[in-house]
Amino acid sequence: SSSWSNSIGAATNRRPKRQKMAECERANTRRPQHAAAGMFIVAGCSVLCNPHRGALAFVDPPSSASSASSVTAAGLPRGIAAAVAAGAATRRPVVSSRLRRYSTLLENPNDSSAVERGEMILARESDRLLNVAFSSLDAKDKYETVLAGLCAKVIDGGAVGAREGMVDPVRLMEEMNSSGIRAGPRGIIGLIDATALTSDARIMANVMSLSIKNGAILRYGSLQNNINPFPRTAPSPFGVSSQERRLETLPPVPDDDRAAEVSQALAFSAVLASCVTINVFSGLFGVEDLTFWTNLVLGVAITTVVLDNFFDAIVMGGSAVAKLNEDRLPDGAKNLEAPKKEEMPLGIGTGSVTGSVVRGLNRLLADNTERDCMCEAAAVFAAYALGLPCFAFQPNALEGAALVLESMGESTNDSDEFSLQGAMDSLASDVGLLKVLIWLMAPVAMELCKYPQLMSSEPREALGFLERLANKSTYAQSALEGALPTDEEQRDAYLRWALAEADLLLRSNAKTVDALSEALAGGAATVGDCVAVLEEW
Repeated sequence: SSSWSNSIGAATNRRPKRQKMAECERANTRRPQHAAAGMFIVAGCSVLCNPHRGALAFVDPPSSASSASSVTAAGLPRGIAAAVAAGAATRRPVVSSRLRRYSTLLENPNDSSAVERGEMILARESDRLLNVAFSSLDAKDKYETVLAGLCAKVIDGGAVGAREGMVDPVRLMEEMNSSGIRAGPRGIIGLIDATALTSDARIMANVMSLSIKNGAILRYGSLQNNINPFPRTAPSPFGVSSQERRLETLPPVPDDDRAAEVSQALAFSAVLASCVTINVFSGLFGVEDLTFWTNLVLGVAITTVVLDNFFDAIVMGGSAVAKLNEDRLPDGAKNLEAPKKEEMPLGIGTGSVTGSVVRGLNRLLADNTERDCMCEAAAVFAAYALGLPCFAFQPNALEGAALVLESMGESTNDSDEFSLQGAMDSLASDVGLLKVLIWLMAPVAMELCKYPQLMSSEPREALGFLERLANKSTYAQSALEGALPTDEEQRDAYLRWALAEADLLLRSNAKTVDALSEALAGGAATVGDCVAVLEEW
């Protein structure tokens, strides 16, 4: 742009001064549209020479003798503003080399009638163009932009001021609902991410309720009616019901003593490392006599681990090799049969001796990223589908008990708090406790359906949830009376039923859960991004 403006200036300066004055005089008698065209050229040159001084804007041209007052001289040298005002009032081009170096700014830059007449000036302030661009948006886009901006501000501020910062987004959602304006995915994603920073289930419940009324969210809590209630009816003279028969056939909840497994794996690794160290440095320290015992320990330990955990594979492989070489075997070896694992001493072959060591080594050495993402996806999906306002990626007993107790409370009387916190459906019932148990068991069911060993999920969290509620205050126990299991046998039945329901829920929606797991595997998915996947935005 600078090269273009310099060539124009050079061509003008090469002409004689008298010729330029004559041209200006003739230009005064030209038609108004020619004068306006000249004003356009002068202004265009000014933009090209000084691109950072202003932005294009359209305004209503002055039409009276007071037009000079409608021109601001802010930022212009003395005399330039008067010349510009004179040119604008008479619609005559002002030819001046100084006008090429300065832009002019007229008042009333937001006058919509100026856009229709197509007259142009230069607005030096950046917010002028912003206002014009924002005014051109429709109401839906304006609300969407403001909502996304308010939520981004809350997210940038962190969890410390998230509770106070959520007042404006919640009020804006209420205004959008009253005006019948539907929020878009971008605004809802930011709203949920900002709400998650508050760690308040009641605020999340209010936001989800507003989003459902707005029509932006359709699948939150959509599957809670598909849950089969726990069969707690009295014995019927007509026989056992189908639900009771199903309960009797359910497998037990798997045990997971990961602390013992990891400790045994560490002890086993320490013994092997000590034996190898003695074998390597025995000559240096003069302890060659110990190498016999260290080699014996290494041989027995490794052999026992291999036989105990890979007995079936060894027997199958040996049988296959024997059949392939049957002609070469002696007659006495052809009739030999492989021992059965039940007949092995000390239960070797069943994994009962060193199985915990192998599982502990697997926990220490294996990469569990894929499993972690699968379990997190199962937990988020279960909470969203069952209408629980708690989207923890790794649910635990403490969060479950707090969610139940918080659903039994009442909102505060403070106006801001009342506007932020919404009403929650009480979870102090059979169905409510079952929904929380399904949420806690969802990672376990997800991992069991694909792997034989639990590594990322924790089945003891559901048991800890029931124990926490049973040990709460008298008020909580009275409110939960009839919902909590009465004895250990019924508690075990509760857990088995919740695990079966979680497995059924995840298998019925495997495609959605897999898509959510892939999104979490990327490492950058937030709660709002998970909602976008669940809503298929």
